[in-house]
Amino acid sequence: MTDLDIPASRVRAALAAVFGPVTAIGDGFVAQRRACLAAGAALTPDRLSGLREIIWHQLGLLPAADGAGIVAAPGVIADKDRHLEWWQRTAAGDDAFARIRLNLDPESIDLYDYLEMDWFTVPQREGRPHVYGPYIDFSCADRYVVTLTVPVTDDGEFLGVAGADIPMSRFEPRLLAILRDVAAPAVLVTAERRVIAANTPRWICGTRLPRLPAPADGDFAAVTEVGADSGWLLAASG
Repeated sequence: MTDLDIPASRVRAALAAVFGPVTAIGDGFVAQRRACLAAGAALTPDRLSGLREIIWHQLGLLPAADGAGIVAAPGVIADKDRHLEWWQRTAAGDDAFARIRLNLDPESIDLYDYLEMDWFTVPQREGRPHVYGPYIDFSCADRYVVTLTVPVTDDGEFLGVAGADIPMSRFEPRLLAILRDVAAPAVLVTAERRVIAANTPRWICGTRLPRLPAPADGDFAAVTEVGADSGWLLAASG
């Protein structure tokens, strides 16, 4: 049997390194809201100006991230059914950010309806972090990315999610470096059977396996869960 515990723990650590700054962004959102409540002021988009500094700082700690921010639940932001405070890096450099602007008008046919998206609904429904993708983010970055989100709550009230987008062009090399240390042919897959990375051309990134890897099923000698609320599996053939 191939020991996959160490490489799986390294993948888990790579995900945890993203969840840390993302959680800090969520904490900043809670603090901003509490300050407004204490002052008897409505939480408006203008009063989230302090949050952008937190987002920029945390993005500085995530050089692989394309963007990060918070996505609010309905009614949390005054007079807003939907609201994002999401910032992306610009071509000007790693320390230059621009806020993304999407169509959040519920009456519009091209509404960006994040209330129906898994990266929002899973943390809302299950109260846990979520790793979504990899997928092609046509609406925002128009890149192949993985999105990591955490629920943001205050005294049990769901306020929305905090998250970050990591382009696979930056994340995959780190994963490949981990898989290259596995002596046997190894593949990292999502819960939807999609190949994330592999140390051999036998498995192509982005394709789906016919079934989820299982130990001793004829194709794989060892399979282990990565953890970190990812649903990812690391598998090696004999």
